[in-house]
Amino acid sequence: MATTYFGNSDFPATFGFITVVEVSTLGHCGGLLVVSSIGRPIEFHFTAPVSQNRAQEIMYGKTYPGFLYGDRIGAALVDKAKKMPTLFVTDCSEMLPISELIDPPLVIVPSNNRANKTEAFDGSGLKYFELNGERIYCLNTPPEMLEQVEHHITKFVKQLPFDEPFERIHQAIFEANQVLRAS
Repeated sequence: MATTYFGNSDFPATFGFITVVEVSTLGHCGGLLVVSSIGRPIEFHFTAPVSQNRAQEIMYGKTYPGFLYGDRIGAALVDKAKKMPTLFVTDCSEMLPISELIDPPLVIVPSNNRANKTEAFDGSGLKYFELNGERIYCLNTPPEMLEQVEHHITKFVKQLPFDEPFERIHQAIFEANQVLRAS
């Protein structure tokens, strides 16, 4: 299964950066930017704005953010991907439910600047490694693959900081929504 994604530590990794952006008055838009090991774009997908649904909020209770981000938005983005990335990277702990839909590892990077963060993420019970003083959490990662995931991520951040692809997604979503509003 997931071990097929890393034949050896020199295999050229592709990274699927996946996040959700709250667009004022419109709702939540998801974005998936698949990049090469040096950060060049391979494909980009985003969702139409998804409004919060009060009835679903009541029915899902505390699990609603995971449903909205992971089951509704994240699943739609994963379905749009033409080529499955070697690993997914998210800054949204609410995106955890997509780990059940994908084989590649899902990596959660801390994000202190997310305006739409619903609650603090503690990562209890998840595998992790340290990178630049931050914990990087891994799901769908067998113990024997953790070192390879760490190798690819460390190699990537030497080229490009983790927040840069997320910033590209945010800018592209805001630009697309500006174009939609103008038309």
